[in-house]
Amino acid sequence: MSNTEILHIDNQLWTPVRTKVKREKKLAEYCLANNIIHYLPLRLSIKRYDKKNVTFHVPMFPGYFFCNLSSEIFKLLLKSHNVLYRVDMDTGTEPQLINELNALIILEKISAEKEIIIKPEIVQGKKVTVTTGPLTGVLGIIKRRKNKEAVTINIEILGQSVTVESDIGDIELSKD
Repeated sequence: MSNTEILHIDNQLWTPVRTKVKREKKLAEYCLANNIIHYLPLRLSIKRYDKKNVTFHVPMFPGYFFCNLSSEIFKLLLKSHNVLYRVDMDTGTEPQLINELNALIILEKISAEKEIIIKPEIVQGKKVTVTTGPLTGVLGIIKRRKNKEAVTINIEILGQSVTVESDIGDIELSKD
């Protein structure tokens, strides 16, 4: 499918589809081969090694894929052996999903040039650990999430609360 715009098609419904682990790209190939309208949003991922950086394009939402489905098309999709199930949708919620998918197309274009890190689990009140930079290993609590890339963290030091801003890529959910 051309990533220009997601549109409603009569007698079909844009639907999130849950895929088997790491089968999103295989399902996209299957859809192309079978003329099934689909969208797999990808993002740039950069792995940093000692002497080089390697770039990949990975699914923005691992395990999920978007398809324009009817019951017949879903039966064909199941034959790919890459699908676990489809998320229940109705005609009332499709317009919002279409708007969100069109926004993802824009985000995907931005991601082609800049790495975007998606961590929906990082929300206000969650305990996190700083994983890179001078505060590596420090525990804190998310005070607020400023945007998709930055968070404000409260860190307690000597009984005092210190607030620092951090890139979302420099923290992870704490196991404590």
